[in-house]
Amino acid sequence: MDQTSLKAGAPSSESQPAPRKITRELAAFAAHSSFAALPDHVRTETARAFLNWMGCVLGGCREPPIEIAVAAVAETGGNPQASIIGHRRRTDVASAAFVNCFSSSVLAFDDTHLATVTHPTGPVAAALFALCEKESVSGENFVNALALGIEIECRMSNVLLLPPSQANVGLYVTGLTGPIGAAAALGRLLNFDEQKMTWAIGIAAAQASGFRATHGSMTGLVVPALGARSAVAAAILASKGFTCSDMTLEAENGFVGIFAPGGDLARATDGLGRHFDLLSNAYKPYPCGIVIHPTIDACLEIAERLDTDAKLENVTITVHPLALTLTDRRSPITPLEAQISLQHWAAVALLRRSAGLAEVRQDCIDDPHVAALRARIAVIADPALRRDEATAEVCLAGRSSLQSHVASARGSANRPMTDHDLDTKFRAQANLILPSQATDELLRLCRDIATLRNVGKDIAAALWKE
Repeated sequence: MDQTSLKAGAPSSESQPAPRKITRELAAFAAHSSFAALPDHVRTETARAFLNWMGCVLGGCREPPIEIAVAAVAETGGNPQASIIGHRRRTDVASAAFVNCFSSSVLAFDDTHLATVTHPTGPVAAALFALCEKESVSGENFVNALALGIEIECRMSNVLLLPPSQANVGLYVTGLTGPIGAAAALGRLLNFDEQKMTWAIGIAAAQASGFRATHGSMTGLVVPALGARSAVAAAILASKGFTCSDMTLEAENGFVGIFAPGGDLARATDGLGRHFDLLSNAYKPYPCGIVIHPTIDACLEIAERLDTDAKLENVTITVHPLALTLTDRRSPITPLEAQISLQHWAAVALLRRSAGLAEVRQDCIDDPHVAALRARIAVIADPALRRDEATAEVCLAGRSSLQSHVASARGSANRPMTDHDLDTKFRAQANLILPSQATDELLRLCRDIATLRNVGKDIAAALWKE
């Protein structure tokens, strides 16, 4: 008995149009992609994505959850093939990809694909960089692989989350699509033909995971890292002839059918090589969920107008409904919970007039003034607002009030992070680990990554100068 006949009342397979073979289409694109075919602005944006990723790795690599991950890898890791960044240790490619990706996501400072809230660079860059320390890879080949991996991840995220998909909002999409994009990128560096690339994509898709009930815990932040490790496993298996279905993504009971019923398969492949969804990727100015950023901007704008002795009676924040769904946490206890607390970030922006790494540390979370203001913040969901839009109103003693409306948050498509912004963010994080001269050298290498002769060797040399 076939799977279709198990469904009561389901029409026969003969009556259904054949689905678009996006697994094969994506595999063909990845297998035949080249640096020469990338437009200059796509090359530039890919280098910016890598720079941002490396800075986030350095900023997060000494956090307590990473120390736990490094200790676990010490017990389970294999041959010393790649660096655990910030720890002067080496381990196998899959374990290095896992830890380094985790470092990049642990402070919620990683990039975000605006349409889907996917964090695309982490799984792809971590897997590729780990492989580059084992294999000699030129900068041009690295940039091409990174670009195609991010592109495929973003496109598959579009399939899962954009209309007419009926995906569950509780899915953590990076854990679903990250392995697919990273496996395709690895396959390109390993010179996979279309068949092996198809297998790698399918094996990676079979390892998809992630749901938002884990948010506010270490597990919520490790999901992209699990994707990076899954991608390495998928690529290695495919390289040795491990097979998978040729229609894993589109088949009935396949990836899209299970995770996103009704998803538009054409979003995966229409315009491949001509339209680049990675250009819709954004970089965070604040270390927290991106749906909180417009609120922070609005509160910082009000804070600039507040007198130093102003008494804040209460605060009303109006946001897109998704922001409330994902970040309504009035009383965070730990830094992990504070990262995704809209009320916490509104309070610290108003009281401390800042929204950086210091504002998500335990002493700030426990500050009684911050806690008291969090309790007086009301949040309203307004579906008329865009995701990067918010309003804030602060009522002061004496019944006066201040308002701010942010039409587009910093880091959004309308207000993107500039090269100067990214360099400043990179230096602030890298200087936690590296001496200033090594930070400068590493920044230059990341910016000019397409020109490097041996990506793993050149960048690792700078990293090991800590």
